[in-house]
Amino acid sequence: MTEENENLDEVLQDESQLEQLLEEAANSDEQEVVDELTPEQQIAELQDKNVRLLAEMDNVRKRAMRDASESRKYAAMPLITDLLSMTDNLQRALDAADAADSVESLKNGVDMVLQGIVQIFQKYSCQPIPTEVGQAFDMNLHEAVGMQPSEDHPANSIMMVASQGYELYDRVLRPSQVIVSSGSPQSDSDSIDAESANDPVDADEPATEE
Repeated sequence: MTEENENLDEVLQDESQLEQLLEEAANSDEQEVVDELTPEQQIAELQDKNVRLLAEMDNVRKRAMRDASESRKYAAMPLITDLLSMTDNLQRALDAADAADSVESLKNGVDMVLQGIVQIFQKYSCQPIPTEVGQAFDMNLHEAVGMQPSEDHPANSIMMVASQGYELYDRVLRPSQVIVSSGSPQSDSDSIDAESANDPVDADEPATEE
């Protein structure tokens, strides 16, 4: 058994030496080829390699641009695919309303479609912006479409939600449109009276006789 191991070691050693000799011979041949080239030929070979490298880089850039264009072109496909089912449900609701001749059935159908759309929004991380009556107005989340005096709502608070806003992750897609309270009418009239009292009296105006 020991003799066989020794023979095996010798064979492996011989193979290793053979591979080393072959590698040295290959390197020697390559060096001889390079040495045989004239400076002009070496420059031409380097230029050829440079041209091939630039061409490959250009192909990679074009493929990347084409892939990016395709991604942008079909980016909305998953969302549209999900919305197609909502158009089917809306059509079914209209058909059911015609058959039943009932406003209630139409209402139920539209409500079902609305809930489905909300679920699709949630799937794509699109959430409604929390907006409630009485909430303080936030210019980062809300858009004031009107301002009215109110006895029931303090100044700069939301007194009516005109349209719901939505955000995608942490980015506002559309702010909630709201009507903001300017405070009680009495406060407004008091401020107007105070401004009038502070107005300077025109010296040219004649004094009022008692």
